Amino acid sequence: MELDMFSKELRKIPMTGGFLSQIEILKHRYGNEYMEVAESILGLFDILGLDAVKISRKYIYDYLKQLDYFIKHQDYGHADFDEIRNEIYDNKNTMLETYMPGLLISYAYTTILYEKNHLFISEFLPRLKDDMQGVEVGFGEGFYLWEVLRKNTKVKMAGFDISPYAIEFASHMLEMAGIPSESYKLQYGNVFEGIQQPDKSADFAILAEVIEHIPNPQSGIKELARVLKKGGLLYLTTVINSNHMDHISNFESPAVVEEMLRQEHMKIIEKRIYHMTDDFPESKDISIGLAYIAEKDS
Repeated sequence: MELDMFSKELRKIPMTGGFLSQIEILKHRYGNEYMEVAESILGLFDILGLDAVKISRKYIYDYLKQLDYFIKHQDYGHADFDEIRNEIYDNKNTMLETYMPGLLISYAYTTILYEKNHLFISEFLPRLKDDMQGVEVGFGEGFYLWEVLRKNTKVKMAGFDISPYAIEFASHMLEMAGIPSESYKLQYGNVFEGIQQPDKSADFAILAEVIEHIPNPQSGIKELARVLKKGGLLYLTTVINSNHMDHISNFESPAVVEEMLRQEHMKIIEKRIYHMTDDFPESKDISIGLAYIAEKDS
């Protein structure tokens, strides 16, 4: 499905006007870069036999429901991590039918996610070299694994996730996308327990959309800092005031996240802080997207 056709089909769904506006903003702001990513994602959905419009409808409605809750209560209001893990991460139907594909397609129509991805494409990927070894914890649907490996074919990636269904979905997606299996290894990994990766063994690491999901965000950053070599790069993203079905930790400001990075000897070299109100000044959605590229300095 092409992006114009996807937009046309979205237009038929009630309450999607804001998302259609986001597509137009991204087309205007990033041009061919955005179009290539969005249409490649839609191409993946065709290959995987998934209905991008149907899945987007479910995901958008849940997003709006969670947004409404946050506006009313100024709180995420979700259960503890073990309950979320049982209800979502260990739930086959939720993960494979809604959550994983919903996350993947949302990179094609949300400014808050694509603004982060622009930093990844423009500033992080150009820093990677062919002989590098990378690690991603909490890879979920596999979007960033796909971004790295389709453009850096000689890089090797180790991916860790707590959900067996994330591993299943991302493995299938990468296979169908034509990524060579020798380029990556996906396996179980719980940041609370520590992943099976030696100290100072990785040239770069990715911790994208993870720390808002865990009760101790510092532990996630600490574990990735542990596996990085001196001078290794970390790409980290998170959100503030952005509710979701499994968000637990909110942050008072970007400064809180930046201090957590500094505490783990990570020097911030590039960042993008995006407020939904940057593009929609009258919106009740006060979500803030944060993306950082940091270098381990010791």
